[in-house]
Amino acid sequence: MKISTKVRYGVKALVYIAEATKKGNLARIKQISESEAISVQYLEQILFKLKNENIIQGKRGPNGGYKLSINPEEITLHELYKILDEEVRVIDCNENNKSKNCSSKVDECSTTCIWSKLDIAMTKILEDTTLAELIKNKDMI
Repeated sequence: MKISTKVRYGVKALVYIAEATKKGNLARIKQISESEAISVQYLEQILFKLKNENIIQGKRGPNGGYKLSINPEEITLHELYKILDEEVRVIDCNENNKSKNCSSKVDECSTTCIWSKLDIAMTKILEDTTLAELIKNKDMI
């Protein structure tokens, strides 16, 4: 199981934006890119998704940049995961099966399959972890 690069970079960018917002500043894309070692083009894709979901606000122009739209305590990692990753599940039940289910019965899978149990546990961790916690513990990311 691996959290996608898009999610990891999105979290790093949001921590940077949150710190700038807390200081009353806007975070410029070039600053985020340089500080977090993320290409500008990739960062644009990530920030576009976050902006469309009203997690951040953008301002154009020479004094432009990004700021948080939501309090960091209200943003969970699971919300960010759902916004930035195309996969519905954190851990796929059966990566060799195109339907991504252990069996033809999804309910049966959720109670018998180790991958489904891991998905439930990981999802719970992501739901219980907020952006605010990551800002306090930047070494975690």
